[in-house]
Amino acid sequence: MNWGRIIILLEVLFFIATGFFIMRDQFQTVGVWFQFTDLHHETFAIASFALAIGILIGATSKKHHF
Repeated sequence: MNWGRIIILLEVLFFIATGFFIMRDQFQTVGVWFQFTDLHHETFAIASFALAIGILIGATSKKHHF
């Protein structure tokens, strides 16, 4: 495993963990994991998960060889 793949993996894990911790804060504060009436926590968590997925898709494209 080279350094490029390790860095990509760390970025993906960082954004997945960020999304999880945002949702955990929501659960500890409000008592629910996902709340449709107040979407500010959920917006940031979904954006963080989407960024992690985007990094994975971008890293596995044929243009990049890590």
